[in-house]
Amino acid sequence: MLALLFLACSRGPADPRPAIAAALPETRAVRLAPEEALRTGRSFEACVGFKQRVRTGGTDADWQGLLTIAARDPNCLDAALGDELAAWAHDRAGWADAVGEWEASRGLYVDPTKLSPPARLRIALRGTDQGEAVAAAAAVLAVDVTDPFACAVLLRDRIDRGELQAAIDTCPTVSTADAARMRAEALDEAGRTAEAVAAYDAAGLTLHAAAVLYQTDADHDEEALARMDEDVPPVAIHRGWLAALRHTPISVEGLDDTPEATMLRALAGVPSAVKALSDEPGLEPLVLHARLTGDLTKLDAELAKAPTSDVLLRAELGIRATRKLDLAPALAAVAAADPDHVKLGGTPGRREAPWTALVPWSWSDLGALTPLSTMAGKDPVGEAWRAAAQLPEKDRETALSALQADHPELRGLARIRVESARLDAPPGER
Repeated sequence: MLALLFLACSRGPADPRPAIAAALPETRAVRLAPEEALRTGRSFEACVGFKQRVRTGGTDADWQGLLTIAARDPNCLDAALGDELAAWAHDRAGWADAVGEWEASRGLYVDPTKLSPPARLRIALRGTDQGEAVAAAAAVLAVDVTDPFACAVLLRDRIDRGELQAAIDTCPTVSTADAARMRAEALDEAGRTAEAVAAYDAAGLTLHAAAVLYQTDADHDEEALARMDEDVPPVAIHRGWLAALRHTPISVEGLDDTPEATMLRALAGVPSAVKALSDEPGLEPLVLHARLTGDLTKLDAELAKAPTSDVLLRAELGIRATRKLDLAPALAAVAAADPDHVKLGGTPGRREAPWTALVPWSWSDLGALTPLSTMAGKDPVGEAWRAAAQLPEKDRETALSALQADHPELRGLARIRVESARLDAPPGER
């Protein structure tokens, strides 16, 4: 009797798959094979495809695929059903990756050494160690240079760190939507406008291409408008920014409730939108609120936290000059900044809310409006730049790479390193 009881206990949970399959609703067919959908990050197709298979007696691989996609997309499978499947599959041969991803999605510790590189990557991304995730992505690519998810991880990391040329060169044969979009983003930030437009167009992201065109040069407005013929809110937003940049009336027709739409309504003169700017998240609404109301309280606080911000320095001085406010605080802030640090920081922003429309004053404009003096400050970033400038070319690039690694927020430096660009320089650049 004891032997029989031990045998029953050792078998573990009963196979829950028949009951799970019976509980799954019938779904419409999808064309893409679920394995390929899983690999390329198309969660809906993967989930539906694996459900279709397991409802009609799927293989172990199909069930593993379903548990894996359920771990990545919580909308795919009821959590209780996933827990049952994972508990039954735990320690079964071939299930380590699927069970590992599921348990990680439930907040449980998973030993990554027992998993394949792709599963290790997914689990690493649930943590906070960016270096671990990047190393895991590199391990995946060492096995499969075309893995789209690992490529996307490396692309995002390289863009975020300011390594634009490395991003442009990453996984050139991978043509998924995410990879194409990020390569176009890197080209755009690098100032390679024509290539960025072509890359966005090739990826089917015509509105992104339109934004690059009209925000780069007024001569491209016709090309941009040809790409903005849909009656949808994102197009209405970009038509609004185009009007703002060309100083023509802004239409609020078709705008949604996003912060970008609120900013456009405010620029169009809608009083309630101007008031609402103070409640919108992000730096752009804050700066626009200061520009439209003359209330510099929050802008002053942001500038105190980021005294070398090109866009905040120009906004502060431009608002004070056009509103006939006391220029002394803004002029003092400009004089105290290290001009090279300001230049290297650049004006990072989003095409969905272009700084050129929100802070329309260049340094040349401000020089004509105010008694603008030379920036005379010195700080470690500026000193490192000036020291690098004295080195031979090879050593200089090494020094600038180190500076970029220490300060990934220096988006002006990222662009300079790619194309030796000369940005709209502040007064006193050395």
